[in-house]
Amino acid sequence: MEEAEHSHYVAQLKAQFDSCDTTATGFLDREELTVLCHKLQLEAHLPLLLDTLLGQRTYARVNFEEFKQGFVAVLSRSLDFSTSEDDSSYLEPVVPEEVKPKFVKGTKRYGRRSRPDSKSGAAQTCCSMDSPPSGAEVTDSSLAGVPRAKLRRSTSLESVESLKSDEEPGSQKENAPPDIQSKGEVELTAPDNLDLQQLNTEFQMVLSGSAPISCSTPVRPTDLQKALQRAAIEEGSVRSTSPSLLMATVGQRVLSCMDDGSGCTSPEQVIALWSEEGIRNSSNILQTLDFPLDERLNLAELTLALDNELLVSGNGIHQAALISYKNEIQHLQCVAEQACRERDKVKADLDLADQRNLKLVREVDDRHASMETLNQSRIRELEQDFRDRLTALRTQFEQEIEAQLQQVDRERSTLQGELQLLRAQEAELQEELCSATQENSRLEEELNVIKLKLTEAQSSVIRLQRDLDQLLHDKFGSLDAAGSGLSHEERFCEIIRESELQCRELRDRNDELSAELELVKSQRINRRFRTSVDATALSWTQDSDSDDSDMKWRSSPLVERILQPIDKTALCSLDSVSDPAVSIQTELALEQLKQNHTQELQQLNIQLETQMNYYERSLELMRQSMEVERKDISQAFKLEISELEDQKAQAEQQVKQLKETLDKLQTQMHHGGGWSTEQERRVQRERAELEQNFAKEISNLVQRLSAEKDQLEAELKLKLDQEVILVRTQLEEVRSENRALQERLSILQQEVQSLEEVVDKKSLMFVSAFRRKLEELEREHEQSRAEEERLHTENSKYREEVLDLSSRNLQLSSNNAELSACLRGDQESVQMLQEHLATVSKEQEEDRATVQRLQDAAVRQEREKLQQQAETQLLERELGSYKDKVSRLEVELGSVTLKQHQLELNKTKLLREADDRNQKVEKLQQTVLSLESELELLRSQLQAGVQEKLVHSLEVTDLQRKLHDAHIKMEALDTSVRKQMREKEELHELLEKRGEQASFALQQETHKLQVQNQELQHKLSQLQVQGLEVQKLTQEQQNLKNKLDELETARTKAQHQALRADAALGLVQAQQVRHLQELKERVGDGHREQVELLQAQLLEEQRRSQQLEETLRLQAQQSSSQISIKQDQYEKAMSALQQSTEDLEVKLKGAQMVLQEKAQQLKEQLVKGTKMSALLKDLYVENSQLMKALQVTEQRQKHAEKKNFLLEAKINALNKLLRELVPAALAT
Repeated sequence: MEEAEHSHYVAQLKAQFDSCDTTATGFLDREELTVLCHKLQLEAHLPLLLDTLLGQRTYARVNFEEFKQGFVAVLSRSLDFSTSEDDSSYLEPVVPEEVKPKFVKGTKRYGRRSRPDSKSGAAQTCCSMDSPPSGAEVTDSSLAGVPRAKLRRSTSLESVESLKSDEEPGSQKENAPPDIQSKGEVELTAPDNLDLQQLNTEFQMVLSGSAPISCSTPVRPTDLQKALQRAAIEEGSVRSTSPSLLMATVGQRVLSCMDDGSGCTSPEQVIALWSEEGIRNSSNILQTLDFPLDERLNLAELTLALDNELLVSGNGIHQAALISYKNEIQHLQCVAEQACRERDKVKADLDLADQRNLKLVREVDDRHASMETLNQSRIRELEQDFRDRLTALRTQFEQEIEAQLQQVDRERSTLQGELQLLRAQEAELQEELCSATQENSRLEEELNVIKLKLTEAQSSVIRLQRDLDQLLHDKFGSLDAAGSGLSHEERFCEIIRESELQCRELRDRNDELSAELELVKSQRINRRFRTSVDATALSWTQDSDSDDSDMKWRSSPLVERILQPIDKTALCSLDSVSDPAVSIQTELALEQLKQNHTQELQQLNIQLETQMNYYERSLELMRQSMEVERKDISQAFKLEISELEDQKAQAEQQVKQLKETLDKLQTQMHHGGGWSTEQERRVQRERAELEQNFAKEISNLVQRLSAEKDQLEAELKLKLDQEVILVRTQLEEVRSENRALQERLSILQQEVQSLEEVVDKKSLMFVSAFRRKLEELEREHEQSRAEEERLHTENSKYREEVLDLSSRNLQLSSNNAELSACLRGDQESVQMLQEHLATVSKEQEEDRATVQRLQDAAVRQEREKLQQQAETQLLERELGSYKDKVSRLEVELGSVTLKQHQLELNKTKLLREADDRNQKVEKLQQTVLSLESELELLRSQLQAGVQEKLVHSLEVTDLQRKLHDAHIKMEALDTSVRKQMREKEELHELLEKRGEQASFALQQETHKLQVQNQELQHKLSQLQVQGLEVQKLTQEQQNLKNKLDELETARTKAQHQALRADAALGLVQAQQVRHLQELKERVGDGHREQVELLQAQLLEEQRRSQQLEETLRLQAQQSSSQISIKQDQYEKAMSALQQSTEDLEVKLKGAQMVLQEKAQQLKEQLVKGTKMSALLKDLYVENSQLMKALQVTEQRQKHAEKKNFLLEAKINALNKLLRELVPAALAT
């Protein structure tokens, strides 16, 4: 029995566990365990339970066995079984073992946590009150660990029985007064005549020496512990004395209303109470009782002291004691009344709740039984209904499939027929178009020919009229006007009559031809109508009577040709059937042949009908075209007739004009006096010739018209014959066109395949070409960068050279300025010499010293002149070298401008390449975004797949078959599900890691590309700055050119001035030479010292010139050394730039390789992702199937366990009722 109850409670706990299992996997995570503990009201033990079950594992899961073991372990540590009035109350912490209830009434326990009672008191309580539930039941309930409130439906009978046992008669209890009723209620009334003895006896019987200590304030656990310790100390002394009046009435303490939970109170409260009651010396009383006023007052000691004083004397102390007792008794009466009222109310509520629970249990049992029967009957009915529906649906589906197949075949055949018809119509229309275009062209040609003939006729008439006029003018003579005029008029009238007759004949002939055409068309229409009627009659007769079908079908030769082989086979088969000894197989074969024969006949009938319809349509189209052509021809004939009538009118007008001219001529001849015989003969000959010519032309016209009419008739006949031939040849053309179309289709398919191959090859070639182009662009980019850097260095070098040249130009300008100053000084000195010479010429004799000086000055001037000539030669050489340098610089400037132009072109290219790179970067970013979106889609698809896989359910019939096997395979399925879940989590983690790695790699690549893009933009900005610097250099070069031009002009001016000075010097020197010779002749050797001084001055001037030359040489050497240093620096910079370009090329190649590898890795990861997603889908499908099977089996198991649980609860309740009713019956 205990095992059955234990399994019953375990099943209840399992039901609660399963209700919290939202995933239906048999495992609970941390959140689900918290929900389960809240359901079981184990909030106080939730952290301990989670720690024991899960530990530090945040994502761990627990099955039922692990949960049960941990649950029992936690409860065995700190929980005990306790019940409550509410159905939702479960297990609560156990009260410590040393604390016992003060008062037990059935399942109710009264009393505050206070000191423990004595053994005698406990025994007395157990004897006086009802016995608590048996130990076996308590142990069972504690082992089960399930709250009794959840088992209310199964234990309601037990609660009713316990109440009945509480209400047994008072024979088993002590004899109580009538104030105490059978239910344990105590009615305490305190009339005036009630003494202390009666109160003592009442309280002893009600409380049996262990009345609860009431207190208005809540009790703290620390105060309770202190009170228990003090009470334990006091019990020895208290219980050693004999019970007195106070002890018997109020227990161990007085003034318990003032107790704060520790057994003590303040003396002020006691003094206040006593002073309110009229006692004045309350403090003195406490002091006489040996209680200090500055310490807390122990109520137990106060009670003992008052008890001793009551026993000793009856003074004011007695009064105080009585007041205290009275107050305590009133308080206790109130508490007892309130407790009784509450207990009665609770018992009434319990009775009502138990009755309701009994009713509910019965109703629920009945409902469950009826629902089970109904569900079973409904399930059976539904199963039968579903089976019937399935069979009906299968049959209906098969029938629909057959009907659809037949319909598809019919539609296919009709569509093929329509296709053939459309193709035939298209071919016919094309032929008709061709024929119409040919006819139009022919008619246009005929019209052109007729127009030409008309123009020729008109020209011939005009020519004849002109000849006639000329003849009349030439031979205006004597001719018999009357006779000749009459004969001429008669001839013309006859010709006109003949032409009119011919025109009438032509009209009649045209009418006859048109009538014949209409007859031919009507005959063709009748013939076509007959053929269509015959075809419809044949089809109807073939459908109505299959015996006469062969005879009727053979009415047309074309059908005879088509049906000839079929009829032969059918006749052979019928002849073979005539044999009497025919087996069943031959009969079946004959029936099949007959069916085939009828089907073929139907198909031929359909084909013939379609052909007849097609021919009817084509004939109708031909008829319409013929009608249109006839109208066109009649219109053309009418036009021709109208033209002929116009020609006739014109001819009549010409005849009238000729008559008028003849009349005029006759009148002129009559008035003129007549012609000679020769003239008359000539006129008659010419007139005869003219008449003959006119008659010939008219006959030619008539013949021409008749020939044209014959030609038109022949053309009409040919047209009709051609149309008939076309109608006959259309079928063959359609067949040939079908064959040609089929061949063309095959050719087109081959061409499409070849084009696809070509496209694939071209795409591969395009990809390879694109890669090569990218590599070439990168190389060009590197080259352009190197070229830019080289140009930058060259620009810097040229700038330095220009600066050097400018400095040298400044030096040259300063030298020129010095030379010009020297020249000015020379000119001044020349002027001074001239002045001196003037003075010397005046005062030769008086100033010989000045003459010597003048001689020395002349020598010095000659030397200076030589030096100046040398300096001018040097300057000319330097100017030549400078000119060469300037020319070189101009050439270099041209090359620099060309290079600048190339740089601008390269800059534009670089800008384009930068734009292309930006576009590539944007494309890469777009690809990264697309890959991220694809990853998100894959994740969402995975989540959707997981959600979808948890939704599907298996069919009921398969689950009923697999129920028995599911119990056996539960553990294997659990293990497989765990493995699959682990694999799924691992795969999910792998996918996430790979996706993160791919996104991180792509981010790095994009960052690198962005950095490269920034570098390119920086270089572009540098190039722009360099371009600005180049522009500045060009401006500076232009300024230098301008300065050089100015220097050239200054130099030419200086040269002119030097030439002038040379000329002046030459004159002066000649004068000086003359004067010197004269002076030499005059002056002696006295002035040699002055000459030596002049020579010394000349030597000093030579040294100065040498120093200047040395300084110039040093400056040239310094400039050459600076140029060599700059060239070395330029070469070093070029080598460094080449190395940097090579490094950049290597880096770019590495980046390209990395990008290609990353793209390949991404492709491989995508392929792997697709494979893994397929594997995951398969795993999820298997997992969902297994989970569904598990869910269904668990549901069925739960259902069976619930049934078992209900039955076991009923059995337990009945057993308990029997166990409690049998001893009661035996006792009575």
